[in-house]
Amino acid sequence: MDFAKYEALGNDYIVIDPSGTGFVPLPEHVRLACDRHHGLGGDGLLYGPLPAEEGFRLLTFNADGSECPQSGNGLRIFARYLRESGHTDADTFTLHSSAGPATVRVLDLDAGTVSAELGTASLDSRAVGAAGPARTLLREPLLAAGERWEVTCVRLGSPHCVIPVPGRNADEALARTVGAAVRDHALFPDRINVALLDVLDRETLRIEIFERGAGYTLASGSSACAAAVAAHALGLTGSRVTVRMPGGEVEAGIGEDGTVTLTGVVRPVLRGRWAAGLGRRLAEGALA
Repeated sequence: MDFAKYEALGNDYIVIDPSGTGFVPLPEHVRLACDRHHGLGGDGLLYGPLPAEEGFRLLTFNADGSECPQSGNGLRIFARYLRESGHTDADTFTLHSSAGPATVRVLDLDAGTVSAELGTASLDSRAVGAAGPARTLLREPLLAAGERWEVTCVRLGSPHCVIPVPGRNADEALARTVGAAVRDHALFPDRINVALLDVLDRETLRIEIFERGAGYTLASGSSACAAAVAAHALGLTGSRVTVRMPGGEVEAGIGEDGTVTLTGVVRPVLRGRWAAGLGRRLAEGALA
């Protein structure tokens, strides 16, 4: 087997196990593998397991080839892969990403229900990577796409900008327009993930997502949790919510110690081998 592919509410990732293939995780190889026309197609790529003193380590890449410090859905997908591929028979274990360790729990392997603890969130501008003086990014005014927005930014492994849009039709078109403008805004020199937020009630959110490394996506676990953190900080919800996205819904909870937990379903899509020519290109030090 050269690859496996899983999806979490339509947020799809390619899993590459270095013990089973010669894939070289260079940015151009990641882009080719994730290309939906010339490769397998995916919102991102998970490379591992790699050596770790405890648990398992992985590298997470966006579809554009950039490295992602942490993906909530990626962690949950990788946890199910490790169970199904025989790397572990434990239901609870630790995954190490560039953002640090995360505890994952396979709650129901047959149903694919997996939870991941994503750590604690920060609204500090320095943690988010925003320009300007140090401050809390809560209700920050921002001009983008010809409009004035009031944004709340969250660092949860990766940086997120959450934009409440009460009374607006937050659909794919708006997410693509506003998302691209905010992602590339001068306030965020390293770009940022964007979530348009509609609070349905104190227990339910709906979001549309535009990721900094993948563009418009049907779902994002980290974005769902960032939206939950932002809505709670704004006083709009409690500490546990259901987050609805075009691809489906997840549960996001904020513990008493501030730890953010994501729970939802992960499904396998396929496993297979690269065609000979594509396999050679993905194993080379550079693309021809």
